Amino acid sequence: MFEALLVALALELLDWPRWWRGYLVSRLIPPQIHPVSLFYRAVSPLARGGGLARGVAAAATAPLGALAVWVLAQAIAAVPSPLSYLLEGYLLKLTFSITHILYPCMRHVGTPAMRHVAQQFVRRDLSNADPRRVNSACLEAAAESLVDSFVSPLFWYLLLGLPGAWLQRLVNTLDGLVGFREKGALGAPSAYMDTTLNYIPARVAALLILAAGGFKRLSILQHRRRVPSVNAGWPIAALAATLGVRLEKAGHYTVGVGDLPDADAVRRGLRIVAVAAAAWALAAVTLAALIRT
Repeated sequence: MFEALLVALALELLDWPRWWRGYLVSRLIPPQIHPVSLFYRAVSPLARGGGLARGVAAAATAPLGALAVWVLAQAIAAVPSPLSYLLEGYLLKLTFSITHILYPCMRHVGTPAMRHVAQQFVRRDLSNADPRRVNSACLEAAAESLVDSFVSPLFWYLLLGLPGAWLQRLVNTLDGLVGFREKGALGAPSAYMDTTLNYIPARVAALLILAAGGFKRLSILQHRRRVPSVNAGWPIAALAATLGVRLEKAGHYTVGVGDLPDADAVRRGLRIVAVAAAAWALAAVTLAALIRT
C-alpha cells in the first residue's frame, strides 16, 4: 500500500497538461477506454428512466465493479515487486485527481478562456454569467473536487485498499449520472451511497481548507446548510470563510459574505486547495507507512 500510494501521488504531480499536451494518465490510457468512462457508458442505459428497482440495479453496479477490482488486486499482489507497486499505483491514480481542476483554472484565471474551463466542472450554464460568477463556479468546483476526487478516494484506499478507492470512484460516477433530485427514486440509491462514502471525507476536506487558510471566519461554516448537499456545503463554506468572499450559485444558494471572488481571490483559493491536498497526501502517506509497520 505504501509504495503504491507513493507511485500514485508521483503520477499526480506529473499530471500537468502543459507538459504533456493532455494529462499523463489520459496519454497512457485514452479517455475513450478509461475505466471510469467505460463504466459510465455501460451503466448509462439504466439511467434512462425507471423507479426504485432500476435505481437499486444501477447502484449495485458499483460494488460489483469494486469486486472485480478486488480480483484484479489479488492478481497484482502475486506479481513480483516493484512491478506490483507500479501497477497498483497506476490503478489507484485512475481513481483520483485534483490537478485536473487546479492547473487549468490557475492557468486561465482572469482570461476569457476561464468561462470555458469552469463550464467543464459545473452543471450550471455559464454562457451568460458575469466573470465573478464564473470565478465562484471555479472555486466551488475546486472545493467539491477536493472531497470527491482526492480526499475520499485516498480515504477509502487506506481503509479498504484498491477496491475501496474504486468503490468510491464508481459510486461518485453513478451519482453524477443519476443522483439528481429530478431523477426521484431512480437516483436515490446512488445519491445515498455517495453521501455515505463522502460523509467523513467532506468534513476532513473542510478542516484541511480551514487549516491551510489559518482558521479564519469560522462562523461562516454555518452557511454550509444553505447548500442542498449535506457534504458539498462543508468544503464550499470553508473556502468562502477562508477567502472572505461570497460563493454563489444563482437561485440555489449563497455561502459566505462580501463580494463574489475576483481573479486574485481565485488564485488564493486554488493555492489553499492545493495546500490542503498536499497536507492530505502527506497524512495519507504517513498513515500508509504506519499500516505497513
